[in-house]
Amino acid sequence: MNCNLCGSKKFVDMKSRPNVRCSKCGSLERTRLLWLYLQNIRLDAESRVLHLAPERGLFDALSRRLKAENYVVADIDPERYAFARTCRRIDLCDLDDWPSCEFDLIVHSHVLEHSPCNIAYTLFHLHRMLKDDGLHVFVVPFMRGKYDESFQDLSDEERHVRFGQFDHVRRFGNDDIASHLGKIVNVPARFDPVEQFGMEVLRQANIPDNHWRGFHIGTVLMLRKDDYRLR
Repeated sequence: MNCNLCGSKKFVDMKSRPNVRCSKCGSLERTRLLWLYLQNIRLDAESRVLHLAPERGLFDALSRRLKAENYVVADIDPERYAFARTCRRIDLCDLDDWPSCEFDLIVHSHVLEHSPCNIAYTLFHLHRMLKDDGLHVFVVPFMRGKYDESFQDLSDEERHVRFGQFDHVRRFGNDDIASHLGKIVNVPARFDPVEQFGMEVLRQANIPDNHWRGFHIGTVLMLRKDDYRLR
């Protein structure tokens, strides 16, 4: 068992989740699962990639495959990413000036639950920014219950209770995916990494079995440009 991003064999606990965080690059189970999907995408040095809120391990892995000038990393607070010295500022609620048909791949993990604006706006512009054959690959934390969001001034405790974390503005509920996210983009009918990679590959990358099937906090969505439904 080793981290498929950096090769480390040592893992530590992450809050209530035992033995899931790579002690070397900091990858979590969802990041390693995301990397399995990204490894199946044909990328070369000329591919243009936008990586939102870049994780250290994933940043290092993609940096080895891409030209520096073609790998754009961005976040609302670039100073948080000292390891990514070229990190740009991006506001997912103010994307009008970002260029169209620019990227072969847009990738992010656990980002959409933080953006305090209509999520259809954010998804529209991210898909507008893809090249015609581009891919949008991202992790959505699906949770029990139904979709919920609020842009009101809630306390950290209220946000934790409603959305699972103090800095979230929405929760993606398992009970009504077709009624919220599924109305904006083409969400697959099921998510089954076992079918795609097999149990042994998942075990080897230290991806626990609660990430193997069904919609969960580490669900990877792989969408094409025309998978945006609102036109």
